[in-house]
Amino acid sequence: MARPMKQLPRTNDPLVAFARDLQALRKEAGDPPLALLAEHSGLSTATLSNAHAGKKLPTWATVNGYVLACGGDPEEWSTRWESLRLDAAGISGDLFRDALRRWERTGALTPPHVDDVGELRELLKTLLDFNGLSHRTLAKQAPGYSHVTYGAVLRGARPLKAKILYQILIGCGVHSIRSQEAWFHLLSSFSRREGVEGGKLLARVEPPHRYAGDIDMKTLKATLERLERGRGLFAADIVSYDSINALRTAYEDMLALLLTSLQRSRIRLPHKFGDTISEVAAKLQTNSIPNPAAIAAILPLAMPFHPRLRTRVVMALKNAGDLLRRADNGKLSIRGVAGLHLPLPPTVPFQRTAPTAS
Repeated sequence: MARPMKQLPRTNDPLVAFARDLQALRKEAGDPPLALLAEHSGLSTATLSNAHAGKKLPTWATVNGYVLACGGDPEEWSTRWESLRLDAAGISGDLFRDALRRWERTGALTPPHVDDVGELRELLKTLLDFNGLSHRTLAKQAPGYSHVTYGAVLRGARPLKAKILYQILIGCGVHSIRSQEAWFHLLSSFSRREGVEGGKLLARVEPPHRYAGDIDMKTLKATLERLERGRGLFAADIVSYDSINALRTAYEDMLALLLTSLQRSRIRLPHKFGDTISEVAAKLQTNSIPNPAAIAAILPLAMPFHPRLRTRVVMALKNAGDLLRRADNGKLSIRGVAGLHLPLPPTVPFQRTAPTAS
């Protein structure tokens, strides 16, 4: 029997109301135990319990997993969650809220127009919030400066220089040369000198780094977590249909995200890379597993600025690809109702829309 959920106070607080409705969704699903929800969502029971506690806004990955595990539609919750996230982050003003929503919708992290350098700093704070980055995490992802320096610049205690702006953009996943140019153009309207310095920085960007587009880092990390959960499946030959399908979906979502990054760059790729990207996209459309060498070739182009994160993505895709190949070749088995081991059926190809090389 499921442990009774904690009674939430009757209040108009939006966060508590959100948690109360999550609890109601679980009750509508038959009040399943948290252990069962954890099995279906891939989240821990503690994470699920905290999601409907009403004390802190859960991440979107948590809300998405919770709602799906209860048989709900995440799309019906996304707008409401986004509004709560903006309020929790302290984002004020239509300009910054609209920018955050546009980045969320498009993944193109170009800046809107602002009137002064103070508003530009606020816009950069919004960009950090969009990616869920603290100053310390920013310093790890963009190690050109310390977290103390980044904090001072964003508070206005130190001037916003082109070099610091560039590192902040890289740390926040703004990879597209066109997007970076837009941010430096905005900076130049307040400091011509720093705008010129920004142009010089972009002129020195190495050719392999010019191919990447803007990646929604929040989406990438959430997808990476889904992929990494599948590592445990390698420890045993007994897996479920649901776990294989979930891993296949995460695998395809990650590849689609990387291909979209290259598509957004709108920079002509060398012929050999164009062919490789088309090969990966074609495999993705037919529910096939691309050649690992092809994936290895496009990864440095799609996300050149985050070597540590790229290493995690490489390993997660390799592990997932190996497991999915074994499933497709009938080399995995699932546990039947009476404990029997039954072979997994071959996958049925389906059409999936994937970006192609431009």
